[in-house]
Amino acid sequence: MHEEPVEILVGMAESGEIDPWNIDIVEVTDRFLGELERMKELDLRISGRTLFFASTLLRMKSEYLEEADEEEEAEFEEEFLSDDFGPDADFTFEDFSEPIERLEREIKRRVGRKGKRRRPVTLYELIKELKTAEKMERRRTRRKSPMPELLLEADDIVSVAHEEDFQDITETVYSSFEYLEGESEGTGAVTLAALSRRMDKDVRTVYLPLLFLMIEGKLIIRQEEFFGDIYVSRWRADAFDD
Repeated sequence: MHEEPVEILVGMAESGEIDPWNIDIVEVTDRFLGELERMKELDLRISGRTLFFASTLLRMKSEYLEEADEEEEAEFEEEFLSDDFGPDADFTFEDFSEPIERLEREIKRRVGRKGKRRRPVTLYELIKELKTAEKMERRRTRRKSPMPELLLEADDIVSVAHEEDFQDITETVYSSFEYLEGESEGTGAVTLAALSRRMDKDVRTVYLPLLFLMIEGKLIIRQEEFFGDIYVSRWRADAFDD
């Protein structure tokens, strides 16, 4: 199997662009996308595997930034909770119910944070996680009618990566899908073309967020026949059973 994306990551570590023992997912993603831009300028061919690694890194970066915002909110809440449960807290009968409710919320919050996926720390762990995501994607798409290969290029991923509101675009695509799904009278037949018309966007702009939603296990993209309509539906565990 062609190792182009792995070679790019290893090359960045060897040149000192990234620290292989302490991975900053934001920095790695930005530098990886920068390398794609450089390859494009040199008119070098970029493999579909490299584009998949780029899209997965972009998703990981988005998740990291989202978690960072949540942690800031959690720290803010913890300041109030520490006041409630400090050594001088007054647990009289009259005010006992409110501290109990806050304690329950704190327990749920901490359990939820423990349940979050651990981010890769070293370059080896990052490459391993990227390859695992790639393997899972191959399993999802192993079926008689393969997932459509839209004409998606490096420019499409890089241009979207430069948009700060990428998460908003993804949410808009998903909400537009839900609207069209409701309009389909229970058939669930939503096409990429219909989504594009609904959002008044070209198919490439809509397709990349769909790819992210598929990687996240929310939606499925399929094509019944070559050059036919591309369909979008909700994720199902048995969707790709032979």
